[in-house]
Order: sequence, then structure tokens, then C-alpha cells
Amino acid sequence: MERQEGRSANRRVPERAVLAQHAAMVDAFSGLPTEGFDQVVVAENVYRLQPLLQRRSDARRADLGWDGGEGLGDLLPVRRYFGPEILPMWRWRDGSQLADGDRVAEIRLGADRIVLAQRNDVDGAGDIGFDVLVGCPADDECERQAWAPVYNVTDLLRALTGELMNDPDVYCTVHGPDDNDDQEDGPEGRADLEAQAADAIRE
Repeated sequence: MERQEGRSANRRVPERAVLAQHAAMVDAFSGLPTEGFDQVVVAENVYRLQPLLQRRSDARRADLGWDGGEGLGDLLPVRRYFGPEILPMWRWRDGSQLADGDRVAEIRLGADRIVLAQRNDVDGAGDIGFDVLVGCPADDECERQAWAPVYNVTDLLRALTGELMNDPDVYCTVHGPDDNDDQEDGPEGRADLEAQAADAIRE
């Protein structure tokens, strides 16, 4: 009766009908199991979390191939780190030596591209992680690769805009991680990043 207070008059059930139906339900409830129903569910006992968890569980099983499908295979870590929207833009560049033997990939959409390396032992315990190719933070003239760790899609955005070059974890394969104090994030640095990405793609 409280729920229908805001309804227009032509959409309200008469109060006496609601009360009569409620009384009939209360009277009948104790006898419902003998009516032949397999299960009687009371509205207050309906589990709402179970359907949500079931959908997420089904999606995870599909990703892993536990549902009999192919699963995501080597794209599973990509989805975990960067989300499902990145998968259609992700391309492995097998055979590239850009990352000293580690697997190289590219995210590409139109003229924008990001080059990454999959690191297979980031913590000495065999965990997988990703580095992104950025411009050398120590020397704008440096033509060697500089890498920064990325953990999520926000880091990818920071890499694309050049903001990630300010990260203290950026390391150049020539200058190392300790020469980052003189880094610049201007157009020249961005041009260097784009040049390195273009070289990586050509490989």
C-alpha cells in the first residue's frame, strides 16, 4: 500500500483488495509445501549477490577457457591489467628484439600507438608485468630505449601524453634509472617518444 501511494488513481489497487490478498497469502503460506511446489521462496530471502557473482564467475571461466572454449590465452594478463576494451587494439610483435628478448606488443588506434614489453619475472618470483616504451628522461638526444612500468589503463594514458616520463621508475637502457633528474616533458621529448615508437613498430 505504501508503494502505490504515489500512483495515479487509475493505477492503484483498492486498499481492501490488498489487505484481503495479504491475509489470504498469510493463511495459505503454512500449507504451501503440501501443494506440491519444489521450493517456496520468500521475497526477503532472495539472494541478490549470487546472480552478480555467478555472472562474474562465468566471465572468468570463459577468460580462462574453463567453459570448454579457447579462453583468452596470452591475452589474459592484458585484460587483467588494462581491461577488456584494450584487447581489440592489442597486437603482439613476435620476433622483436626491442626488449632484449621479452615479448613486445603494440596498442594502436588511428595515429596513436603505445609500445609495451611483457616482463615475465618482475619481482623475482615469476610474476608477469608490463613496461611501456617512453622517451629517455635523461637526454633528449638519446636514441636508446627507455622503459617505465605500467600497471593499469591510467598509466597507458600517462605514457601516451608524456606524463609518465616524469615517473621515478623510468629507466633508460643507456643512462639507467638514476639519471632522471634532468628530464623534460616538452614537445621535443614527445617527438623522441614518437620516433622510438615508430622504430619499434618497424621492427
